[in-house]
Amino acid sequence: MEHSENGIGVGNLQVIADFQLERWLHTLTHEDRGTDTQDLNWQQLTQFAAYHAINAWYTLPPAARTQHVLKNEFEKKWTNKVQKFGTDTFYSEVKHRVIDQLYHILTNTSRIEWPILLFESMDVWIDELDLGLSMIVQVMESSQQSVVIHKFVMEDSAASLALFTHMSVVFCNKAFGEKHVQLHVVNLMSGKQQRIETNHFTMEQSLDYLRLVKDVYLESRRCTCCREDGLHGNKFDLAIHQ
Repeated sequence: MEHSENGIGVGNLQVIADFQLERWLHTLTHEDRGTDTQDLNWQQLTQFAAYHAINAWYTLPPAARTQHVLKNEFEKKWTNKVQKFGTDTFYSEVKHRVIDQLYHILTNTSRIEWPILLFESMDVWIDELDLGLSMIVQVMESSQQSVVIHKFVMEDSAASLALFTHMSVVFCNKAFGEKHVQLHVVNLMSGKQQRIETNHFTMEQSLDYLRLVKDVYLESRRCTCCREDGLHGNKFDLAIHQ
């Protein structure tokens, strides 16, 4: 399937990807509200290096997973765009902090030996929404009874967390059936970890949330004037907090 401004799709099929919705939410909640720039900020550049390091880490045999290897893999994709970080000091601070947090997270007592999915993009069709969802599963471990999806982020965002949670509930229900799903969200800057039990959310609640997201997101893609003055962001903020 091909990417388009409004989503991913072929013919009359509409598929929206998680990264598109996350980028859209970012424009609603940050100073760049009303823009849809493709230019990467310092957080996205840092994520790129971190995701490469995580992927390389889990591809290696457990005995080869050392701090030195992790640092080398991170540095392979580490950006040289110092200006994106504002100062040389912050540029260096981010690099060392994220490497340290990553090593601590990946070697703690709940470490994973072999994820069942590793940075894989998966698509499911949601009849109730007349919509396809495309989701990149960063790291997933599984047992007969449950799955755990790990997501690594650069900042704490209530809107992004809600999106990830509800999207995971619907996505996993369609992809894996009735298995219990736990979400593990890790902040790469602070080391903060959140574990979310999705059985606290019903399928209908999550479908309603995504139905709202779909309507507001697609409307914002069609109406540039409203996107510029933030009306869609206000509508979305009001709706999800009712």
